[in-house]
Amino acid sequence: MSGPNYKTNELARLVGVSKNTLLRWEEEGVISPALRDGRGWRVWPKSAIEKIQDVKRNKDTTKVQVSEKEKLRVNIIGYGNQGSAWAKNLKDSGAYVTILLKKNSPSIKEAVEDGFEVVSIENGLKRDPYGVFCVMIPDGEHELFFKEHDKYIDPKALFVFAHGYSIGYQCIKFKARKALLSPKAIGVIVRSSYINGGRVPAAFYVESSEDGAIVKDIAKKLGFAPLIPSTFLEETILNLFAEQVLFCGGVPALIVKAFEMAKQKGLSKDIMIHSCVYELSYMLDAIKQIGIGGMYEAISPVAMSGGFKIWQEMNKDKSIEEVLSDSLDDIESKRFLSTIKNTNRTKILSEVKQKTKNFDIALKEMVQ
Repeated sequence: MSGPNYKTNELARLVGVSKNTLLRWEEEGVISPALRDGRGWRVWPKSAIEKIQDVKRNKDTTKVQVSEKEKLRVNIIGYGNQGSAWAKNLKDSGAYVTILLKKNSPSIKEAVEDGFEVVSIENGLKRDPYGVFCVMIPDGEHELFFKEHDKYIDPKALFVFAHGYSIGYQCIKFKARKALLSPKAIGVIVRSSYINGGRVPAAFYVESSEDGAIVKDIAKKLGFAPLIPSTFLEETILNLFAEQVLFCGGVPALIVKAFEMAKQKGLSKDIMIHSCVYELSYMLDAIKQIGIGGMYEAISPVAMSGGFKIWQEMNKDKSIEEVLSDSLDDIESKRFLSTIKNTNRTKILSEVKQKTKNFDIALKEMVQ
């Protein structure tokens, strides 16, 4: 590859569009595919700049007029964090969205103020019997919902679920078609990612190719990509496991435990909060871009030594509290210096890459 080449992030900054927009245009065939460097990563030649600027100008000046009859029509049942995010993204993408709520719902006022048509659940189901209904009420309310409204539901209606729990785990039954479109993000991220031109991965399951076309259109308008084929049960198992073990269980427990230990030692609470939250966020951003193996290559020898030691200690028959306490004591007493002196960077990188090989390959395939 001769001449200057740009990474996707660099090219996006140069032409004034988001990275995800470039990837979408490439996927749709609007622009020529990127080249690949020795690592298999995308790089773009200088000649791509002018072409992409032409596409951007055309996108900015060409407005496709869609009649009301041609618009995708979606009924959102519920208007909580996820429901409101879906409704706003779909509306901003040109879909006609109706919000279905209980007659005494406190969310009616908010939905109306946000510019949506709001109707009762019964009226919404009756007036659009063959329509698309996105179920955004809490999972625990699904069984009662379908029992109460069974007489209003037509078998030809399509119900889209944002989580597989009630279908795959509780095995509730109802007479209409069903599909899964489960974003791997909370509602506020679904909305902010859309606004910033980003994309959110989502688990995806449909019962027919016809439903597949409809749900993929909804996903595109929501800003969901890539779509990961799954089932209601598989999505539920993996979601609950990650939720409990990582982001709602293990990680918060580690954060609080580390914070309390530092506080008991009389160390700065403010610095520890920054380290526990913001630096953790930055590290996750790095992992998304270059994998865990790549992250280990990028960090300092000190971080590598201590981090890998903790990793090894957690594989032993020790409690998490004991591992954390020993680590803090070693750092305060400066015994940790001996860990650094005995560090074999090449050996650690080799072991880490072996441990993270499958994860990093899967991550790269999804991102690319």
